[in-house]
Formats: sequence, C-alpha cells, structure tokens
Amino acid sequence: MSLWRLAEIQERWARFYPGYRSARFHVSTDGTRVYNIVHWASEADYRTFVETSDTDGRMAAISKALQGLSGKAEPRMTGIPTYTVARAGPGPQRLDS
Repeated sequence: MSLWRLAEIQERWARFYPGYRSARFHVSTDGTRVYNIVHWASEADYRTFVETSDTDGRMAAISKALQGLSGKAEPRMTGIPTYTVARAGPGPQRLDS
C-alpha cells in the first residue's frame, strides 16, 4: 500500500471541513508504522469535524486501504484517547531576514 491511498482518504473525508489546515504522514524508519498528524485551525474546528463527520465511513475506508498488507495493520489512535496541542514549536524559518 502506498501513502497515496491514505492521502486520498484524507482528501475525501477531511480536507473540505472548515478549519482543516494540513495532514502529514510520518513513516517509521523501519517501515512498520505510519502516523497521520492532522493540523486544524482550532480545537473547535477539530471537535466539529469529530461530531459531524462520517466516522464509520472514514474508518471503513481506512480498513479497506489496510487490507492486503502483509503483517498486522490496524487503524489506531481513533476514538478515546484524543489529544490536544500542549505546545507547538516555531513556524517556518523566515526568509526575509
């Protein structure tokens, strides 16, 4: 499975929600894990997404994308626990200085 399938799920199920900013896919160096970190404009925007999105449909699409992989693949970090931003690092480096 390529990350393109996961990116397509992001495109279809989350990108159009108000407050959606970006998604980043992090692959472990040993190639066994992928983490999807989604950036929202605010926690309220994220909560609206959680409360109004088709979670069952999205999870079914993720499960389908994971089928056929060798080894154990499972969607995790869904439902409880969820997380809030405790601290964010600095933004991109300024280029005009």
